[in-house]
Amino acid sequence: LDENGVVVVLLPDSGRGYLSKIFNDEWMADYGFLEDEGPSARVADVLNDKVHGAIPSLVHMHPDETVGQAIEVLREYGVSQMPIVKPGAGHPDVMAAEVVGSVVERELLDALFTQRASLEDPLEKHMSAPLPQVGSGEPVGDLMSVLGQADAAIVLVEGKPTGVISRQDLLAFLAKGGK
Repeated sequence: LDENGVVVVLLPDSGRGYLSKIFNDEWMADYGFLEDEGPSARVADVLNDKVHGAIPSLVHMHPDETVGQAIEVLREYGVSQMPIVKPGAGHPDVMAAEVVGSVVERELLDALFTQRASLEDPLEKHMSAPLPQVGSGEPVGDLMSVLGQADAAIVLVEGKPTGVISRQDLLAFLAKGGK
């Protein structure tokens, strides 16, 4: 450095406030920011193991779409649940906070059978609670805990929903020898 050189020093707030998240490994894993660091399988491994191709990585709906449209999408892609995201949000730009609910096949079936819903109703009237979220960097054991309480979970990579893993997906992964 010569006599005309300039030195710039940035002083962080010692990890408090907004920087505290990067020092919290649990938060980083929950939102999919940590990479696989060990030999045990991670949620990302289960998601990558799913057969892709004819199915988009994140099948989703919007609240203003109809029950009938949701049933068509469930049938077309062979899924039994999917997230509902805010109007205007679209994959791959969906953020975790834009997930406002979910479509659950079992609950739609019950609502249609008991005539509490019609095919023309907007999903907004019949959406279920949002699916739980799990970070791609979390161990499969954490996914197992989540799926003990729910039929499926949304996988986050760098804070963005990138796919849905169901109990069936985890079962198939484990049957292939994943741990």
